[in-house]
Amino acid sequence: MKHLYNMILNICSIFFIIIVIASIAQVFFRFVLDDPLVWSGELSRFLLLWMVFLGASVVSYKGAHLGVDFLFDYIPHKLTLVLKAVSLIVSLTFLVILIFSSLELLRVAGYTSSPALDIPMSYWRGSVVAGSILMILGMIVSAFNEYRQRKAGR
Repeated sequence: MKHLYNMILNICSIFFIIIVIASIAQVFFRFVLDDPLVWSGELSRFLLLWMVFLGASVVSYKGAHLGVDFLFDYIPHKLTLVLKAVSLIVSLTFLVILIFSSLELLRVAGYTSSPALDIPMSYWRGSVVAGSILMILGMIVSAFNEYRQRKAGR
């Protein structure tokens, strides 16, 4: 599992580099050559969308999402475990709803293409489904690993 998320992190890094290069090229062509590129902005948005959802899955796997955890220092340990479990259930429920909602958008978007790159819009919206599935997987694996560590620590 760790290898999968390392690979995803590498893909996100490649996407970031491509976004930077496309953005620099866009600025150069627009302001220096006075001939703007049509496709660079669209490519940057497309890759940014994928990078955000794939990156969120890595963060979910590592358990590194932003959270208000200073409260856990002031409440009993058992209540902390309950609150973490409730938070996990709410997050997983949200992601499942997001997946099913996005699947409907994928079906509708399959008939249209992006203007500049002529990429089916379902590829754009597929990032939400793919990222959400990977986030669910990451959260479950992370919770399972935390449970195993707690059990081994007893």
